[in-house]
Amino acid sequence: MENTAAPAAAVLPPRPQPRQPRRYRRPAPWLGLVAIGYAVVQLAMVIPHTGHALGWDESVYVSQVDPRTPPAYFSAPRSRGVSLLVAPVVAATDSIPVLRVLLMLLSAGALYGAFRVWARLLPPPQVALAALLFSGLWITQISGPAVMPNLWVAIGAVAAVGWFLRAPDEPNARWWLAAVLAGVTLVRTPDGGWLALPLLIGAIGVRTWRPALPALIGGPLLGAAQWIGEAYDRFGGIGGRLNVSSHVEGGMGLHFSVGAALRSLNGPQLCRPCEVPLRHPELTVWWLALPVLTLLAVHAALRDRQELRRVRVGLGRPAARPPAVPLTLLPIVCAAALALPYLLLIDYSAPRFLMPSYALLALPIAGLVFRAVRAARSPQHLAVALGVIVTLHLASQFVILDHTAKQSDTTTERYRTAAQGLQRLGLRPPCLVTGDRALPIAYHAGCSSAQTSGNNRSTTLPSLLRRAAREPTALLLRRGQARPPSYARTWVGYPLPGTEWNAYLPPDQARESEAAKSRQETSGNGASMGAMTTTYPTTSWAGFEAAEPTFAGYAQDRFRRYRHHVLATLRQDGSPRVTPLEVTFLSGELWLGMMPDSRKALDLRRDPRFSVQANPGPGDGLTEGDVRVSGRAVEVTDPEAVARFAEAVRPPEPFHLFRTEVTEVVHTASENGEMVLRTWRPGRPVQVVRRGSDDSPPRVEG
Repeated sequence: MENTAAPAAAVLPPRPQPRQPRRYRRPAPWLGLVAIGYAVVQLAMVIPHTGHALGWDESVYVSQVDPRTPPAYFSAPRSRGVSLLVAPVVAATDSIPVLRVLLMLLSAGALYGAFRVWARLLPPPQVALAALLFSGLWITQISGPAVMPNLWVAIGAVAAVGWFLRAPDEPNARWWLAAVLAGVTLVRTPDGGWLALPLLIGAIGVRTWRPALPALIGGPLLGAAQWIGEAYDRFGGIGGRLNVSSHVEGGMGLHFSVGAALRSLNGPQLCRPCEVPLRHPELTVWWLALPVLTLLAVHAALRDRQELRRVRVGLGRPAARPPAVPLTLLPIVCAAALALPYLLLIDYSAPRFLMPSYALLALPIAGLVFRAVRAARSPQHLAVALGVIVTLHLASQFVILDHTAKQSDTTTERYRTAAQGLQRLGLRPPCLVTGDRALPIAYHAGCSSAQTSGNNRSTTLPSLLRRAAREPTALLLRRGQARPPSYARTWVGYPLPGTEWNAYLPPDQARESEAAKSRQETSGNGASMGAMTTTYPTTSWAGFEAAEPTFAGYAQDRFRRYRHHVLATLRQDGSPRVTPLEVTFLSGELWLGMMPDSRKALDLRRDPRFSVQANPGPGDGLTEGDVRVSGRAVEVTDPEAVARFAEAVRPPEPFHLFRTEVTEVVHTASENGEMVLRTWRPGRPVQVVRRGSDDSPPRVEG
């Protein structure tokens, strides 16, 4: 019989399967990864080149709070917020690497916090892309561990605009807005005003934003309180400080500096005067595309007026995002306001000036990228293409960063090397440095700095000379370019090895330095003098006259007695060249004039060392003695100086003109049957060596 019963499995209903709980996918921390990458780039590419010394502006800011060094002159345009920022670190340690690393961590954290404000206004991936576009710029990367204000203004601007947009719905946002604006204004007071201005106008004109008005007024006033107090204390009021600031900035007025900003995109870090060409224009695609991308973002926002969809915020409370138009236009308007003074009111530029604008523009441009991907027919392909473009952009920025960081390394290393040279010359605190690049070099030497002219004028000439009489003082001048000012015409110049500067010391101080060097050499312990033992101090002919008037008068008479003398220079292969020459004594200097493109002129252009022998006169008796002057010849190319010389001397024109820096004067004569050799070097007394006709050793005097 056929079995027609169905299997049990066929008649029983299926067992209900338990429902799997829905897994919550935590969004990727893109913004945090951007901040970490920003710190890693600083640690790998910036700090190794900047961790040994501070730059010019950095030394000014740090010296204000460094208990180990005198404060440098703080000019009217500066604000003290950055000094207060680093004060705890500087008070605890004098280690520049530690300062750099802590600023690296602080800047990365601040970048994360500022853009995190926008996470409730924009999709988190869009915020992360904006942070990447800004932090990937070479000027942003090199500014992270730097003691400079512009990066902190940029980060504060991003946070301030974000808190302003959140203020209508979040009461606490107003307090954050006030705090951020106070910080920005404390760091750089004018920028704080330019940032608050469009926000204040918006709050007055739009009812929804009016709750932010107290923060927009109170925050900047709180941040500017110190600046205002200092204005009345040092400059006679706000108007006086602004007038002095305008003078320091070269005259605030209508200056169209867009061209200067373009030429400085890839460096130098300060372009003043900005006469350099744009280097590597192929690396400026991002900068040149910035205005176009901004206009496209505005166009896209105006087309997309509907309210963005509601999202989960905080602990699940729904909140509506602001409309797309304010989210796009407000950062752009604030960016334009912050860029306005640097593009239209000053006649020089620096890439760091526009960092706040770059930071704010990154937000709408990131939004434009996401809109383009969503609207594309093939979003994945467009996203990949845009990813490749962003990667190439970042790679170009790394190329510029590497070059600029190395340049910064070279510059700051020269500052430190010059400071070490000053210390070897005997400058110990309390000491004073003036002249070219005096501020950063003085800081690294532990000295005060002072200037009698220029943007950092902080003292008068009589006050400077009074200080030079009671404490070690050095005047810094670029070697072979500048003539010492009249008050230092008799000072003794020392080349600072490894740098382009000569340090000029007052005569008494130079004698002490030379005496210390002589004691080191006599004791056989010359290592502490380092490379200075192989260099020769120099001075003008007026310095020789002031130190040894009788000797100088005799030597000058010997040269003036005859017209033609003998000049020794060095050929390209190092062999000597001897040629006839006329010399001129004028205005406390010994001048050498030569025919255009003469061999001796070309020799001196290549190697400035020379010796000139006075004409011994007729006969072979050498009764009047023999005089030789050695030193370095500095070519004078200033048309006014050449014209003054031509008017006084009337040489055949055209001609080459060289000013001499004397390193040695030697007089050889026969006296009472002995050969007498008198030698003078700057900073040392005349040394006399007498050699008789017998075999007795020479006698040394002096």
